Amino acid sequence: MSFQKELDDIIFEPNIIILSVFGYLNKVSEPEFQEKVIMQLLQQLERIPDKILLPSEGTSSIYLQEWAEALHITTQVFHSDWKRNGKIAQIIRDDRMQKECTHALVFLTDKTEKLRKNADKMVKKEKKVFTYHTQLQLLNEPVVHASQASKPVRKSNKETGQTLLKFQKKEVH
Repeated sequence: MSFQKELDDIIFEPNIIILSVFGYLNKVSEPEFQEKVIMQLLQQLERIPDKILLPSEGTSSIYLQEWAEALHITTQVFHSDWKRNGKIAQIIRDDRMQKECTHALVFLTDKTEKLRKNADKMVKKEKKVFTYHTQLQLLNEPVVHASQASKPVRKSNKETGQTLLKFQKKEVH
């Protein structure tokens, strides 16, 4: 009976990989990108993705789209509607991509705190997230940033009229 249960689990459990790409990597040649990103990603995934969701910006999106099309992998390019949505256009686009993906590749730079926070959110939602800064890494659990570890809270003392600054530990779930 347990063999039948295992067989049912195997038959009905889809193992689809929908990879979303966040951020971009521009200062790299195509052969270097294939070696440092695509080949390492394939080793981690152990097979090619079924679908790749790409942002419309960045040289890395072009490289990934060309590679995917050569292997007949379905790609979908997401554009940010800057005219209609203004400053939140990228957030809206990234939210749509996050909802559809099972796996994510996030290109980080020193100035991409939003992308790092989004990567942490996806890990919390049990999506497999790979980050690339100087090398590809699997993000297993959300990163607790120094800015999130403690948050200043202002409390005023009614008796003395002084404002006290205390630090309150912020819980990360």
